[in-house]
Amino acid sequence: MRGCLPHSGKCSNQAALDTSDSKEDHEGGWTRRTLLLMSTSLCLMASPVRAADVIDGQGEVKVLGMDAEEDLTVSQRQLLEYNKRAQRQNSAPPDFPLFIREGYDMTMLTSEGYQMTPEGLIYKDYAVGSGDEYPKDGQQVTFDYTAYNESASVIDSSYRKGQPASTRLGISGMIPGFELGIKTMKPGGKRRIVVPPELGPPVGPSTFFSAKQFEVFDVELRSAKTCTRRTIGMFSDVVCE
Repeated sequence: MRGCLPHSGKCSNQAALDTSDSKEDHEGGWTRRTLLLMSTSLCLMASPVRAADVIDGQGEVKVLGMDAEEDLTVSQRQLLEYNKRAQRQNSAPPDFPLFIREGYDMTMLTSEGYQMTPEGLIYKDYAVGSGDEYPKDGQQVTFDYTAYNESASVIDSSYRKGQPASTRLGISGMIPGFELGIKTMKPGGKRRIVVPPELGPPVGPSTFFSAKQFEVFDVELRSAKTCTRRTIGMFSDVVCE
């Protein structure tokens, strides 16, 4: 995927949860099937992306400011209006990106504050959180989330379940793009993460996911706990605290 994030040169999680079958890596009864069905569809610090920056993969991704609408082609404006109408029908949350899909190519219109990592992950922070360190592989992260598709239709939400989600980092148990986004958050942080297809979940008839679909996650990181393995006799488990 090639990508650019102009914004006039400024910096402008089915969700991504545990997809492992291991019982010890599921907290609160999350299952592989449940978490896979949540979605239809880092570098450690990202910098603003210039128009010349590119990312390998399928299609091209352009992230433009909201004021770029007047520079769109007629066909792009028609696609934009379709997306706007769908988002209105779905009561999109404030500041939600607009999507113009042309085959595998995607143009996004966003407010300022969005950033793109070298991997192609797009995000915006609404609250930074506190603490001196970011979550590390092996730690258990607990977070609330709401997952959306490009039309701002809610895919899944921990708020609807009445409890936050928990899983461990570094065990290949989350959607890759979601894990990348979580790893540079601090507890108390609030972030919107836009996951492109190549950083999304497995695709194909058996998973019901579209190879083209972008996913949007609003995430609030509640905590990050260090985990250790405890062995008692013939039994062992993982304790996070």
